[in-house]
Amino acid sequence: MGKEKEKAFMPELTDEMNLCNELYSKCCNDELREIDRHEIIVKICQMLGSSPENLNMAEKIFDIVKYDMTKFVLHHEYCPETRHEVKPKFLLWLDGKAEPKKAEQLSNFLDKYLK
Repeated sequence: MGKEKEKAFMPELTDEMNLCNELYSKCCNDELREIDRHEIIVKICQMLGSSPENLNMAEKIFDIVKYDMTKFVLHHEYCPETRHEVKPKFLLWLDGKAEPKKAEQLSNFLDKYLK
């Protein structure tokens, strides 16, 4: 009976997870997001050098490549080795973020020929 009681309180494990933990408020999640973003920017800045304007340059670099880096990691690091599936809707969204001009061209093409 003890194991049944434990099982009743444990959530069912699935392959999907929400990266925004429901235990934290939106304000807390926003702050955690900014902390993670800042840590990446600092790493980029350390490679550029200690000049104050390099922090601004590192932030620009981060904003320009963040979706491309994510796309690279998902397609070439995460999926091939582990054979995990990634939802097509997420990949389309990511492709649109990484290459907005190509996504717009595809969308226009689909609108023209499929509607």
